[in-house]
Amino acid sequence: MSIIDWFIALKIVHIGSLIFWLGPSLGAWLMLGALRKQEGEFTRATHLGYKVFIQMLILEHVAFVFLLISGIGMATLVFGTDQPWLQWKLLIILLVIIPLEIADIWYGNIKLPPIFSQLNTQGYDKLSSTRLHIYHVYITRIAIALIPASVLAIMWLVIAKPNIIRLW
Repeated sequence: MSIIDWFIALKIVHIGSLIFWLGPSLGAWLMLGALRKQEGEFTRATHLGYKVFIQMLILEHVAFVFLLISGIGMATLVFGTDQPWLQWKLLIILLVIIPLEIADIWYGNIKLPPIFSQLNTQGYDKLSSTRLHIYHVYITRIAIALIPASVLAIMWLVIAKPNIIRLW
């Protein structure tokens, strides 16, 4: 395969990963929010909703890894890091997206599954309630505000490739 063929393959993986990074997690979050609002926090339907939500988080985070790997691959094959638009894209990824994803992975895949597996009609203990509050109120809301804006900025940089100041 030529470099162009590898680049095209990586771009397909990159765009597919972007879709799987954003789509399922947003859909699962909206579904879970609707269940919590309609059914309440301690119902069988909400418990099932949390299980689906955790599975979608796993899919999201696997897709994010593929998104990073394919992006690094494309940059290595064709662009390098000399392109100003790519430098700004990397800055947004490093300062906004990766910290949010680390927090999301920590809470969504490590701290919350044990809490959700113990969901019952008795409620949560204080620590579990605090972790749920931090995840639902802070991490998710911050991500919902910053990630779409970041993705749009990245898309503009990638498509327009504007003549902007180099970072390094």
